[in-house]
Amino acid sequence: MKNHFKKTIFLSAAACTALAFSLSSCKKTYNAEFSGTSAAVSVEEGTLTDTEANVLPNESTTVESNIGPTVPAANSGSQAQATVLAATNTAAQSNKVSETTAAETAAPISFQSRDEKVYIMADDVNIRALPETGEVLGKANTGDSFHRTGYSDKWSRIEYNGQTAFISSDYTTTNVVEKKTSEAVSFNTDWEFGGNSKINSGTATLYYAAGSNKKGKTVCVNAGHGTKGGESVKTLCHPDGTAKVTGGSTAAGNTHATAVSSGTTMSDGTSEAYVNLKVAKALKNVLLERGYNVLMIRESEDVQLDNIARTVMANNRSDCHIAIHYDSTTKNKGAFFMSVADGIKGMYPVSTIWQESDRLGANVINGLSANGVKIFGDGSMQMDLTQTSYSKIPSIDLELGDKVSDYSDSTVAVLAKGIADGIDSYYS
Repeated sequence: MKNHFKKTIFLSAAACTALAFSLSSCKKTYNAEFSGTSAAVSVEEGTLTDTEANVLPNESTTVESNIGPTVPAANSGSQAQATVLAATNTAAQSNKVSETTAAETAAPISFQSRDEKVYIMADDVNIRALPETGEVLGKANTGDSFHRTGYSDKWSRIEYNGQTAFISSDYTTTNVVEKKTSEAVSFNTDWEFGGNSKINSGTATLYYAAGSNKKGKTVCVNAGHGTKGGESVKTLCHPDGTAKVTGGSTAAGNTHATAVSSGTTMSDGTSEAYVNLKVAKALKNVLLERGYNVLMIRESEDVQLDNIARTVMANNRSDCHIAIHYDSTTKNKGAFFMSVADGIKGMYPVSTIWQESDRLGANVINGLSANGVKIFGDGSMQMDLTQTSYSKIPSIDLELGDKVSDYSDSTVAVLAKGIADGIDSYYS
């Protein structure tokens, strides 16, 4: 028989809508019964990237259904088919909104009440205003301690600088952990631009702030000069090998500069390197008291780290870089900083940071001026320096005076306070 029995189903709009919502209900029931809860672990140690360590994936998901009624392709069924598809899309959108809302209104973290002292077991652990994705208020390091007022298996609620904050429970313990107050920092030739350094066998020292007012910032304090044999070695002025655009201890047009010069000599015969170190040590103490970590490049008469090594080390272990110097003039002209020369502002890495470097310099000069320190001119002078050329963080060469300037203990104390005030202002 050629007459086959055909059955064509034409669905009304109401029937299609009912069918779509029925499918949606089935999907929700399926989701409720079989959806897993695979939670990612939020690791707060700062050595991991934010994506890997500090942000949980968005748990709000949209489940799309591939199940739908079959309708004939005949023209007479086109309207019904469109109605079914529209109803299905509406149901899917409604389900998506419901799931997103559910995720957004998920129950808050339940904390067990605690009244105890906890210690931190790792370095560079984030202290957050809120769990998981809250603003980072600061960093905690090994041996730091806090008063814990609440505990969950993932987060601890603590008191931090007079406010409530949160820290990963993974790095807390009630057992006493000895505080790490300092560590030696060696040069790593694998750091960017590290291969351009020629003198890098020395070590710097990283000091950790010990008080409850920790800023979570590390300042590199670089006492200029003080590298034996540095004048006999040449290094590239710029990472890309281009020539200097301004004069200085090395003239414009040169592609290589002295690795570390010996510096000037004060009018009483004292080496500039000695005076730079005296100021650097005073500044270290003030900054530690104010809650900054301090990377001290040099703490003795000699350190075998050239200017590139010092700058690259600062790039990788600190948040800003202050190099202490005195000028070779004899006018007691006052303090100023070496601002970034126009001719190198488009060169990498200068192009990424020069505005912040100049802003840091301006803040430091303002801090010195507010403490009564004499300022030369407008407080800045453009200069193409090795330090500037290799810096990836805010970085300044600070000239605190010249050969006839006073460097008594009382004057150095004022200088240290003024620089610290400027750094406070920069980070405020």
